[in-house]
Order: sequence, then structure tokens, then C-alpha cells
Amino acid sequence: MRVNEGTAIWWNDIDFEKKELRVAHMLIMTNKNNWQRQNHTKTDAGLRIVTLDDDTIQILKAWKERQSELGKVSFVLSYDGNPMLKSTISRIIKRYAKLANVPLIQAKGLRHSHASYLINELNASVLIVSKRLGHSSPEITLKHYAHMWSGVDKELANEMTGLINIQHAKNTKVNFNGNQAILRESPKS
Repeated sequence: MRVNEGTAIWWNDIDFEKKELRVAHMLIMTNKNNWQRQNHTKTDAGLRIVTLDDDTIQILKAWKERQSELGKVSFVLSYDGNPMLKSTISRIIKRYAKLANVPLIQAKGLRHSHASYLINELNASVLIVSKRLGHSSPEITLKHYAHMWSGVDKELANEMTGLINIQHAKNTKVNFNGNQAILRESPKS
């Protein structure tokens, strides 16, 4: 999701039973005390429901429990009840990138990494990736990520090996004596 969509998520946007996240807001923020949670996303297609995996659900439950020590906190990404600043997210990414010894990326790079993972590791279809990212059409997704599907063709060919069972006929009822479509006259000398 986009950074300003992620910072706008409230706990009531997450359905732990259905394992779904509702993306329906974006946060416009100038500083820690001056922000607006808007009732729309960048595009109409940005309004979406994203299914969450079991691991993410467990992490969110643990984070919600930890946040409960602060009292009632609406924002998922918050240490103090207020929405998290993009600069705070950047510092967190920088810290963990250093610990993991991986190149540093911007917060918006997490969205790109998610798409890359879906495409390259899970062979996700363009329709699913487009929906999860909140793109208005699969064409938008292809415009930005088409190059990532190139490896899928080789994997698909490898998976097809042995699946197509060709059985050659043992007998034939066709009497074929060469190229019968062309009648040639012998050259005259």
C-alpha cells in the first residue's frame, strides 16, 4: 500500500476474523500535531480490501496488545496515539536495513518490494497484484512491473515438462507416398 494509506490505517480497518484489511483512507500530515485522515485514497481503485496472511495477523495482534499499554490507540502505526511520521518510518527502515545488511530503500520502496515478492516468489497474476496495490487497472500494474514477469515464462515451461502426454499412433490409415500435391512433368530435352 502507499505510505499515506498505511499511516491512515486504524485498528477498526482490520478484521481479524476474516483476515482482511480495509484500505479506505489516506493521511495528509504536515507535522506530528497537524494531520488529516481523509475518507478517500489516491484513486477510486485505491479503496480496497486486502486479504492478510496468518503471520501478518499474528504480528498485528501482538502489536495491538503492546499498544494497549498506552491506552486507546486508533492508529495501527503509532507509538503514542498519534499517526506515525514518514520520517519515523524512514528511521525504522534504515535501522532494520542496517541490521539485515541490505540496501536502504525509501518507505515507498516497501510497496515495490511487496509487488516484487508477489510476482517473483509467488507467481501472482497481474489481476491480484493490481487489486492489492490499488491500481485502477492491470495495465497500470503492467506499466510498472511487467519486467518482473519475465522469469515466470521459464518457470511455466519447466512446470509443463512431463504434463503433456503425447502418445504416438501405432497404426495409421493414411497412405502417404511423398508430396502428392505437386505434380511435375519431367523436363523436356
